[in-house]
Amino acid sequence: MPIETTASSQPGSLFIGLESYTEAQSNIFFGRDEEIDRLTNLIKSNTLTIVFGKSGTGKTSLLNAGVFPRLRKDYFLPFRIRLEFKDNSPDLVTQIKNILKSEIDKYGFKVENDPDSKTTLWEYFHSEPLWKSVTPILIFDQFEEIFTLARKSNHFGTVELSAFWDELADMIENSIPERLKDKFLNDKEKIDYNYKTQKVKTVFAFREEFLPEFEHITAKIPSLKSSRFRLMPMNGNQAYDVVTKTWKNEIDEKEAHKIVSYFVNKEDESKSYDLMEVEPSLLSQVCTYIDKERINEGRSKISADFLEKYPKEKILHSIYNEVLAESNAAVLASTTDLQVNQKPVNEFLEDKLITDEGYRTKYSISEIDRLLLPGVDVLKRKYFLRDDGKAIELTHDVLAPIIKDDREARRKAIAVLAARKRANKRALIIVILALILAAGIWYLIAGKAVNDKNEAIAQRAQIQKEITKDSTSLAGIKDSINTVRKNRGGGIAGATSVNVNMNDSAYLNMLQRSSEDSVHLLSLQQKYADLNNQRLKLQNELDLQDAQIAELMNSKNAATLLSDEEKRSIQFLQRRVTFDSTRLSDLQKAYAKLSKDFQDYKIKHPEMYSPEGTAESDAADTNSLKLNLKYELSKTIPRNLLIYLIPDNAANSKIIRKARVYEIGCDVGISTAKDKKIAKYKDGLYVFYNVAPGKYFIKICSYYGGFGDYTKKSNGNVTFNFDASPPIR
Repeated sequence: MPIETTASSQPGSLFIGLESYTEAQSNIFFGRDEEIDRLTNLIKSNTLTIVFGKSGTGKTSLLNAGVFPRLRKDYFLPFRIRLEFKDNSPDLVTQIKNILKSEIDKYGFKVENDPDSKTTLWEYFHSEPLWKSVTPILIFDQFEEIFTLARKSNHFGTVELSAFWDELADMIENSIPERLKDKFLNDKEKIDYNYKTQKVKTVFAFREEFLPEFEHITAKIPSLKSSRFRLMPMNGNQAYDVVTKTWKNEIDEKEAHKIVSYFVNKEDESKSYDLMEVEPSLLSQVCTYIDKERINEGRSKISADFLEKYPKEKILHSIYNEVLAESNAAVLASTTDLQVNQKPVNEFLEDKLITDEGYRTKYSISEIDRLLLPGVDVLKRKYFLRDDGKAIELTHDVLAPIIKDDREARRKAIAVLAARKRANKRALIIVILALILAAGIWYLIAGKAVNDKNEAIAQRAQIQKEITKDSTSLAGIKDSINTVRKNRGGGIAGATSVNVNMNDSAYLNMLQRSSEDSVHLLSLQQKYADLNNQRLKLQNELDLQDAQIAELMNSKNAATLLSDEEKRSIQFLQRRVTFDSTRLSDLQKAYAKLSKDFQDYKIKHPEMYSPEGTAESDAADTNSLKLNLKYELSKTIPRNLLIYLIPDNAANSKIIRKARVYEIGCDVGISTAKDKKIAKYKDGLYVFYNVAPGKYFIKICSYYGGFGDYTKKSNGNVTFNFDASPPIR
């Protein structure tokens, strides 16, 4: 086996936040020894075991890092099964068979039969010779999704779910399937194996609030009532064990007790550590942030001072908000299509990664999500999201309630805003109607003013005619008056020499008529002046209104022209940015696909690829590191393996951390490691030339090839044995 990874050899934080522990991290999984022993014994002793507990208690980590390694030592082969419920997913039984075949191929077992569509699970586990020496265990993790996601999918109807439970029931209860009963019970065909003995074991792991749902299945699978394991939160002693064993010499006893006490309610502070309850997910996340702060500040010791920054009841939400702020900033920095105050990543999580009821679900990234990729990368780096290559999902259930609460708050705010918009719209309609009414009134008033003006002009003309007529008459009267006055004056001076044309009575009548005509004339002149002033006033008002309307229309037209031009410029730039971004994304995807295809080709056709040698000749072979490879399941060592030797230093820490996994080939990023060396096959050994003393990481890029650490202590040639087998017994 490869040299084991130890906690002290891992760069960066020793805690993994909300990420579940994997089987490869079993050596840094602490605090659950008692639960590991109990659950392992239950699984080994029973056909079916159900594991349930609250969200955040660490069911997946307990199985992966605690139970699986124990089972392997006793010749049990666990298969972790996480069913998918997408519209394009295969049927559930086919998914199980695909996982079985993939895992068997991964570990290199030689089998006579593969599970196919014609063979039931019951028949397969009774007929395959491999299961005579190894006991298979099917572990259905996150199994509550059979109720949360399957029921919401149109793809998985009642008929398929019923068939799925029937096949599981036959396998678990060792009940011969209906279509095979004649073949087995009536001995119409010779049976080459003992079909009466149960071999396969099953584990259902789910959240405890779904336990009543499984009670409805007990009539079909009675074994559900027998072996049950409830995973409780950690107690104070277990939390103290996690903190001290993970950090070892980097924390003292006083600080460790402070951290444990931080997770205890005030009313429980007087209780002993045995009676305390600590949520493992919260403990891991908080310790992750404490450790990162210590590393960032360059401190050698752990301090609980960090806990003062976050109130206990809000710490996960505070950390969540901090990570989301960084994710949104990454998205906004990569595009100009969004406003500064937008939170696109929040909306993405709320709409795509949890269901309406608040359960997490998987989502496949597509081209329409291209703008969000920088934010998604941040979430993956912070262990808030995991990516299996096909879809992304939240790393832990404890995030779902936080996201659901935020979604409800956002939707409530949207509803309030919509209500305000509707109210504003109604108010706008009222204003528009008022304006229309006002315009109508204005039109009537203006029309009346025009009519009044026209009438005033007509009256003015008529008055002018009357004035002219009266003025002519008045002038004649005045001339007669003057003549009379002149004649009468002469008579007074000398009566005997003046001829009087009218008597006194006529004269008085003429004077009276002249006076009346003068008054009438003055009245007409005043009326004319008043009408003329009224006309001028109305004309001025109309001219002012026309000028204001013209000014408003000109301003509106200018604003419209300017807005259209700006929109055309912005649309052109947006189309150009979109085109360039799409082209860049296509090129990146094409490069990633070519890199993956090249790696797959090297794995499937090793005879066509010879690993790079080094420039050193045999004469220079005085300081080499030689690997004597061994495989547990194969006696023949391939001559063309791609094997890296990478200096274990800060520059390569991220690459090494990602490479500590049994994968198909190697991640393409490993080729960028600084000062790496590639082994050359010679005389049955793989040789790294000119290797200076120091600590190194070794990675074999074969189908789930091994990896490990080696420290060369001095100069000179060194040969050592290296087991390249996958971690399966």
